[in-house]
Amino acid sequence: MGRSDTITILPMDLYSKIMQLHPSHFNGMNSAKAPMRQGCDEVWDQDARDLLAWTMQQAEQLIAIELGFQPAPAFVTNERIPFALTGVRSDWLNAELETAYGYVESYGTETLTLVQAGATVEYLDLDNDPNEREETAEIGNLIYDDLGACADPCNVAVFFRVADGAEDAADSRWEIRPIKVDIDGSTMRIRAESSLFVRPELWDLTRLDCLGSGDPNLWRRDFSLTNLVSNVDVYCRTVNTTLPATLLWDGRCRCTGTCSHETQTACAYETDLKHGFFIPRPASGANVESAPTWWKPPEAVRVNYRAGFPLDQNCRMNANLERAIVKLTNVLLPEPPCNFCDAAKVRWDKDRKFIDPLTPEAASMPWDLYSMGALEAWRIVKRYAMGRGGKMGR
Repeated sequence: MGRSDTITILPMDLYSKIMQLHPSHFNGMNSAKAPMRQGCDEVWDQDARDLLAWTMQQAEQLIAIELGFQPAPAFVTNERIPFALTGVRSDWLNAELETAYGYVESYGTETLTLVQAGATVEYLDLDNDPNEREETAEIGNLIYDDLGACADPCNVAVFFRVADGAEDAADSRWEIRPIKVDIDGSTMRIRAESSLFVRPELWDLTRLDCLGSGDPNLWRRDFSLTNLVSNVDVYCRTVNTTLPATLLWDGRCRCTGTCSHETQTACAYETDLKHGFFIPRPASGANVESAPTWWKPPEAVRVNYRAGFPLDQNCRMNANLERAIVKLTNVLLPEPPCNFCDAAKVRWDKDRKFIDPLTPEAASMPWDLYSMGALEAWRIVKRYAMGRGGKMGR
């Protein structure tokens, strides 16, 4: 898969698909089954994918700030919210606070429950293309009916194994995305583009590593089943809603220790999930409310939650928000990481075209990026942005 240590909300392979890049070439492979087009086509190496991931993350952050929410559900950890905000009531046990991002799904931390370790991956040619490329990876073949189902197809997560080169089990940097999940009763089947399953030890070799060597193209890999993993780990992703918050009181600096806050665990009483309003209340155990350790108002609260614009029925990000991220990414990239051909080049050139003359609408963009791609992204963001303003009676 198009992976990087820089994690993006939009899978990089969806950027590749939207830009109409060949999935095998994007993932560093070509061969008779995935032939190069003459002239401008190019295979991507890890340096190019890292540059893309870093730029996409920038684009996602810029867009999320203006939207008031993440473009798709993501976990936020230890967000610190001060109590001393304008509009927060002095009766702090009933005071509503607001998260940085709206469309909160639930308050809590990510939990990954192992469904099957070392699940077998089969590679199939289902589209009968003339190059006979096995384009589909399948996990949980319906013939064997052996892969237990998660409660929701959108909460299925597939990871490379440590045995194949992932640094840790269920490491978010080694999650295979996007996937399609079909749940049938108590079992499920997972399918994805086969090029996402390149063996991890093959990712690191880059074009620069091979320059001047006897084999300058060694970094390019053949599309071959021997270069794809045979097994993966499958998990169900859920939210642990137990004590998602921590109240912080001004502490004391002791001679024999370090300065630290006085703390108490808390539950999150939901009052408005869309806008992220909640009341943190002292609690213990299974979110059982308890008396506060200190009665003076806390200085702040740290809260964990999952929030973002809802996925569609196919567990995919809203198509317009995907489009906005891709267009703003193209504008922010200093240059195309690899040569673009045909439809990809048309998209790239259009997104990079400078707006001349500069219109009032373009001048109102918050990013100081005066190109057509940024303007189209801004039009989408304006349409979806959450209204600004406070809430009376907080």
